[in-house]
Amino acid sequence: MPARHEISRNRALTGLAGAESDRISSLLESDVALALELEKLEHSGIQVVSSYDDAYPSALADRLGPGAPPVLHVAGPTELLQVGGVGVVGSRNVGREAMEVAAEVARLAVRERIPVVSGAAWGIDQTAMAAALEAGAQAIWIPADAMSKLLRQPSVRSPILDGALCLASPFSPGAGFSVGNAMSRKKLIYALSQVTLVVTADDGTGGTWGGAVEVLQKKIRPVVVWMGAGAGPGNLKLVQRGAREVSSPEEVLKLAGEETAASRPPKEQLRLQF
Repeated sequence: MPARHEISRNRALTGLAGAESDRISSLLESDVALALELEKLEHSGIQVVSSYDDAYPSALADRLGPGAPPVLHVAGPTELLQVGGVGVVGSRNVGREAMEVAAEVARLAVRERIPVVSGAAWGIDQTAMAAALEAGAQAIWIPADAMSKLLRQPSVRSPILDGALCLASPFSPGAGFSVGNAMSRKKLIYALSQVTLVVTADDGTGGTWGGAVEVLQKKIRPVVVWMGAGAGPGNLKLVQRGAREVSSPEEVLKLAGEETAASRPPKEQLRLQF
């Protein structure tokens, strides 16, 4: 409860009396605190993008509807979030063959000038990101861990400054890893991608399995599942649930291209726009 002298000062400043004066003063103080926090984030290289901003990715609103996060914390070129990418996800503990699949899809995406979208987890996610950046591609990370911690890593900050990498998260930049965050951010990877490849998934458990099942149930975006060497024990089960199977990295990029072409307006609409 505010002290008596604070109450008197608030009422003198607002020209109002009673609870209305205190409420307005509280709102003003909240605005100042918010402005200071936004300035602090900006100095650390993080933008706050709300669903009312032009920089907010339309794909999230269109594909997730009410489930789209109202705010994103973004580091790097926000325009990347408007470009449909190819998603690459999978388990953390995988073998050499699965890692090579993730890397080859990322390298092919470079040739097609398609961003690679993934999380920042060990295993498939980081393999795809590293291969994409090494080959000169642009990439989008949707981390479940603290963004502020990631930005302190030279391997992350350098490609951001070069315009090659964009980090986007619906969570507070200082929030550490949690299973809940890891699960809820999965749908953002799918929504920002034209197609998403599941390289490996456990059978009936784990974040990769849970994320793919949710996307298939809600029909958010196409899910393709690797069925070649290195496939995980849950991959076939995802195909049985409606995912499309692929056995070559080229198939993934072909499907991504088809989805991109299908999402473009017909020529008649383009003429009307001009």
